[in-house]
Amino acid sequence: MRKKQGIALVTALVLMMVLVAVIAILSVDTLSEIRQNKNNLVNSRARNVAEAGATYAGYVLDTQLFSELKPIIDSYATSFVVGGNDPTTDYVIPQDAWDSVALQIKDALNANFSALPSSQLAGVGDASLSYDIRNFRIASMPTAGGGGQFQTYTAEYRVVATGTSGNNQRRIQEEGFLTIKVGRASLSQWLFLVEDAGGDRGFFPTGSVFDGPVHANSNWGFWGTPVFKGRITASDGGAWFWDIFNSCHDGLGVKEFLNAGSRPPCTEPVFEKGYDWNAPRVELPTNALSQERAALGLDPTEDNNGDGVPDPITNADRCAVLGISPCAGSNPIPDGVYLINDGSRVTGGIYIQGDVDELYIAAGGDGTQTYRITQAGRTWTIVVDYNTDTTQVTDPLGNVTNLLGVPNGPAPLGTGGPTGQIYVNGNVDALRAPSRTGPVPTDSPDHPPPATIPPALSLETQLNVTAVGGIGLFTDLVYECDPTQMTNSSYLATHPRCASASGPLRTVLGVFSETDDITIRVGAVDDIYLWGSYLSAATGKGLAVENYNTRGPQGKMRLFGGLIQWEDQLRGVIGSGGSVASGYLETFEYDRRFENSRLTPPNFPTTRVFQLADVGVTRLTYKEY
Repeated sequence: MRKKQGIALVTALVLMMVLVAVIAILSVDTLSEIRQNKNNLVNSRARNVAEAGATYAGYVLDTQLFSELKPIIDSYATSFVVGGNDPTTDYVIPQDAWDSVALQIKDALNANFSALPSSQLAGVGDASLSYDIRNFRIASMPTAGGGGQFQTYTAEYRVVATGTSGNNQRRIQEEGFLTIKVGRASLSQWLFLVEDAGGDRGFFPTGSVFDGPVHANSNWGFWGTPVFKGRITASDGGAWFWDIFNSCHDGLGVKEFLNAGSRPPCTEPVFEKGYDWNAPRVELPTNALSQERAALGLDPTEDNNGDGVPDPITNADRCAVLGISPCAGSNPIPDGVYLINDGSRVTGGIYIQGDVDELYIAAGGDGTQTYRITQAGRTWTIVVDYNTDTTQVTDPLGNVTNLLGVPNGPAPLGTGGPTGQIYVNGNVDALRAPSRTGPVPTDSPDHPPPATIPPALSLETQLNVTAVGGIGLFTDLVYECDPTQMTNSSYLATHPRCASASGPLRTVLGVFSETDDITIRVGAVDDIYLWGSYLSAATGKGLAVENYNTRGPQGKMRLFGGLIQWEDQLRGVIGSGGSVASGYLETFEYDRRFENSRLTPPNFPTTRVFQLADVGVTRLTYKEY
């Protein structure tokens, strides 16, 4: 019995030893796994931090690089213009400066965007960034007479984001190339640009909305809570803040010029991206393009004396293009409408001599565009067919001329090619689109416009309407395809022609008065939709509303594109409670395609100076190590 008990005891001891050994082995494995898991966790954190750094570097390249490049590039561009150089033969950035430019870009990025601090990473680590720019070089230049005033440069880049968490580090490297566009920027790149904003005489009130780049060289004025979704700048040291209902109780009077961002509680503008008083002036420069030359099929930039201003057109030039003989007297061109052609093919735009009673533009919805011009009881009809690449002209006597080609798009400089330029050597009493087919609700959205508003411009149309004198507006001016809806599947399902468009939407309108106002006339529609870029830059001129203070309330003026003017005009009167009592309340919405002159109306006025216009980033490789 004792023997059996001894055997049982030994067996129990052996089992206990085995169990202890197993527990020890399991404990070692568990501790090893814990250490390994902890190491994996720290590695993962370091990788995540590196990825955050790489994301930040992408943000820098996409949104901050332009600002860093601008002073570097613009210094060369200014010297280029001062030197009277030719962009078709001379580099804006000299070849011997290319290495220096690459180094300046590299140094600027590394000085200003070299780290994503731990405060942005929830305390799990730090991300450092290293940028390298190399092989800066020319990519393309405009050809003489071949179109464009832009030179394009390229450079290779590499950015390394190093993520550190504890004692662990991971790196992410991205490589690609930059595309840098330098040239004369279009004035259409602004949502709102004005020499004198008229703030001592009026104001932008509650209900006014701006969602793009805005600048006034002087005299901003505000009341209530106008909204600026982009950064607002002024060359003045402040702005006028109004108190029209005596609600501020600050003893400063109805209006006060303040170096501040608000005058609470009566006037508190919403500056979502801040404001900048004492900003550099933005000149409304002498036009560096000739819209008359473009309409005649001539080079709109021809500048034989190198003064930065296109050469003037003589009567002999006009007569030669229009086939006028004899070319005698001070006004040899008879009033009328001329579609520039060589007898069989369109070679320019539409040239109109004399005042116009009505210029009617309408999209056909089937790939056609109609222009109807009425002058002193005579009517010309021009039908552009993009499907067949032909244009038909019917004169006041009913005679029909069929031509190859279509007047559309920017002028091929000096080639005699067709261009989307209508030039009126006179006034346009009424620029009209088709009338509405039904009522428009006062609460209708900005996009897409109500279906009862027929389009003025066909999908394919790129047009600039320029008049020496004033231009009157009565109707909506919208496009066949809404640029803001081109990724909206439900919209495209009901607009099959828009869905069939290949590449970026290019439909665009410019409206330009050389010497007078662009005026919304009495009799214009309520809640008017105006798309395109509108320019009236002669001294004291702008976008006006006829009898703004007596015509009664007409809802909103919904401008989608841009407005450039010398002096901001009064377009409405605010009644008690802040509602519009007469004229229009304004909303200004930026057409993002205009940003950095990526898209411009054909032959739209540009700055005389060369400057940085655009920066593109193309990513090629991405690796972690």
